[in-house]
Amino acid sequence: MHPIQFLAFLVYTAVTVFALQRPEFLWLPAVFVFVGIPLIDLVMGVDKTNPSDAQESVWKKEIVWAPALYLYSLTHFLVLGLGVSLALALPLGWDLLLLALVVGLYTGGLGITVGHELCHKKEFAPRLVANLILSSVWYQHFAVEHVRGHHLLVSTPDDPASARYNENVYFFVVRSVVTSFLHALKIDSKAVWGGVVMSVLFTLSAAFLSQSVLVFFLAQSVVAFVLLELVNYLEHYGLVRKKNVSGRYEKVTPIHSWNSAHKFSNLLLFNLQRHSDHHALAHLPYTVLKHHDQAPQLPSGYPGMILLALVPPLWFKVMNPKVKAWESQISTSA
Repeated sequence: MHPIQFLAFLVYTAVTVFALQRPEFLWLPAVFVFVGIPLIDLVMGVDKTNPSDAQESVWKKEIVWAPALYLYSLTHFLVLGLGVSLALALPLGWDLLLLALVVGLYTGGLGITVGHELCHKKEFAPRLVANLILSSVWYQHFAVEHVRGHHLLVSTPDDPASARYNENVYFFVVRSVVTSFLHALKIDSKAVWGGVVMSVLFTLSAAFLSQSVLVFFLAQSVVAFVLLELVNYLEHYGLVRKKNVSGRYEKVTPIHSWNSAHKFSNLLLFNLQRHSDHHALAHLPYTVLKHHDQAPQLPSGYPGMILLALVPPLWFKVMNPKVKAWESQISTSA
């Protein structure tokens, strides 16, 4: 997918900004995410093409991958600011929570995705932007735990963010939120508490404006990081890295993450659904992540899979046979 196509996120931005300016349409972004995106995925289909060597050498450069991410970063705080301005005029109640849901879907669905991409960089500027985005949704510790914890322990019982076979999504979200934070503290407590301070500053600023803004800010943060954990649930559900004779876990390869080739949702999520390649080669920018046919494949893009996960009996009915079939396929290949 050519890097220019990743500006497709501006479609979602336009829908969200429109809804925030016309409160009678505040329901529209949620419908776009959970109905519109899956339908567009059905129409556009899948994209299994990979960049050529020549394209990869160009597309992995900062001048190519950075603009869309930094442009999103501006819209992140624009949407958050528009949400604050609306919250100022709202009393405590359902309308305020609906506003938080709409903004949280944006700051979580796109914001944490962009924060995830930028926190993998070694340079100061992208990491600073990642920390600002993640702190604005009370999840800055993700930058520590994800890079220095999850990538090492993925698809093992030691990883807080890898869902076990038959694990209920609601139990997983609570477990992952708590244990990911505690795990991040063990890795780098100084960085984690620094992120907490940044989040507290955002929160105090909201509290200074009004009680409604404070509730809005905290609620959109919860929506954002719960959405992240729902995505974590999809990405590694039931997949297990085996131990070798020395007692160490096998090397992380594309077979340890669920992949999705659905084109439109991949464009909106900066190729996050090419998750197998991301875990195999975490240093690569989103512009050059590859599709792997040998990786396990989800039947839908992330928005559709989230809806499925929220109904555990349906999730288990669809995904458990896929996990078992995948285990059988791997055993046969081995």
